[in-house]
Amino acid sequence: MNALVLVGSGDVNSHSLSLGKTIARKLEEKNVETEVLNLVEYGLPMYDRTIEREQSYDNKTSEFLKKSVGADIIVWVTPIYHNSFSGILKNALDWQHKTKFDGKVIGLASNGGGRSPQAVDQLMLVARSQGYLSATTRVCTDENVDYNSNMGITSENIQSRIERMTTELVTLAKKLK
Repeated sequence: MNALVLVGSGDVNSHSLSLGKTIARKLEEKNVETEVLNLVEYGLPMYDRTIEREQSYDNKTSEFLKKSVGADIIVWVTPIYHNSFSGILKNALDWQHKTKFDGKVIGLASNGGGRSPQAVDQLMLVARSQGYLSATTRVCTDENVDYNSNMGITSENIQSRIERMTTELVTLAKKLK
């Protein structure tokens, strides 16, 4: 079983990346081979529908789509920007827009806004349109209370939610295989 964690922060070293890596470690503890893609470093080009129609993807986009389709579990992690998810994550999801992920499970996580669920609520709609089965537990953090100065997650409540979400993801993925 494998997982792909997409981190959509506009910063190469962010609380969202720390959250994504923490989720990845919990999945690995459950024997899930996991890859974290920090989208700001990964460097997908801006979505271009002409390229999609012609299927003339560059190597980076082809690789991204292959990783996405090949994953049993996908986790989207985003900072909250303007009460929504990030443009970097939106761009990645736009590249996937023709792909349907029926039979795949997804986890949703965000950072910011006082643990606001707004971004993950919006991502739930996107996930539904792509055919994902979503874990019922979502993780929403706040950098002011849930992390230490090294961006490590210190909140026991958040650690517990991550454990619960990753357990749900693995259980669902096994049932769908």
